[in-house]
Amino acid sequence: MDSLVSIIIPTYNRAHLISETLNSVLNQIYTNWECIIIDDGSTDNTTDIVKDYSIKDSRFLVKDRPSDKPKGANACRNYGFKLSKGDYVMFLDSDDILKNSCLKTRLKAFKTSKNIDFVIANSSYIKDHVFYDKPICKFPSDYSSEDYLKLFLSYKLPWTVMSVLWKKETIQDFVFDENLSRLQDIDYHISILSKKEYTITRLNEIDTYYRVEDDKVLSENYIDTVISSLNYFLKKHIKQEYVQIKYSNSFKNFIIFFLINYLYPNYRNFKFEVNKIENIVKDSKIFSSKELYLLKLKKEIVIKDLANKKGLGVNRFNKFIMKGLRYE
Repeated sequence: MDSLVSIIIPTYNRAHLISETLNSVLNQIYTNWECIIIDDGSTDNTTDIVKDYSIKDSRFLVKDRPSDKPKGANACRNYGFKLSKGDYVMFLDSDDILKNSCLKTRLKAFKTSKNIDFVIANSSYIKDHVFYDKPICKFPSDYSSEDYLKLFLSYKLPWTVMSVLWKKETIQDFVFDENLSRLQDIDYHISILSKKEYTITRLNEIDTYYRVEDDKVLSENYIDTVISSLNYFLKKHIKQEYVQIKYSNSFKNFIIFFLINYLYPNYRNFKFEVNKIENIVKDSKIFSSKELYLLKLKKEIVIKDLANKKGLGVNRFNKFIMKGLRYE
């Protein structure tokens, strides 16, 4: 019999979208799959919709997140993985879409070698029912797992969570960190890739689609969750050997990105939280005193909005700072 594939979907209040996602699973050319849907306490009629799918097709399994687990997609994914029976595993969000050849093509790639640990394909966007043909993340097929680790540590994300079909035994000992509300996918992939060298196949085709919605705005609550997650994420990774000894320059890029794009622009509203993260960065000793000074200058430019003031030569000064930080 063909290998069973487990598709794990966490969901919360997706009544208006989840049917399209589940239909894309139903439409798979490869049919030996199970779809495990974990509801995170929906207050709309999501549960009714997904249970209707499970009644019509036994390959759908619907469960509620256990009450002793924290709210969030991470706990739902972990519970779904525990319930899974497949030889291969794929994580899918409840508003994203699979191309009908997705499972077939990825499984075919595994047959080229028994030693493959996971297969990566490309993902693109769906917006207003339009499927785009430009990959979200496009990287060469000959990248090693070490190359991919450096990309994740640099916040140059080489794939989305749904872009991968995992051999189940590859991720048997890994879980999504249930303390993270943001950065969880990155944390998960770094945790896996930092353990050993893997054998990977990358497909040069788009077979999944990430939904883009105009109403996704950077609210203060969103910024708050980003900053709190970043605090936890940095504490978890910044003292690890793969950062301190091997990939500190990569991780500097990660930190600089979030300082410039999230922390400094919101410093006035989150002064205490930003200072805590700055102390973590300083104590890690991965930045030199010169680099810390350049970051301080960059912080002043952002906070005082100097980049938009003419006649100060700020753009030239900005380039000098970023070159000194070796930000790529």
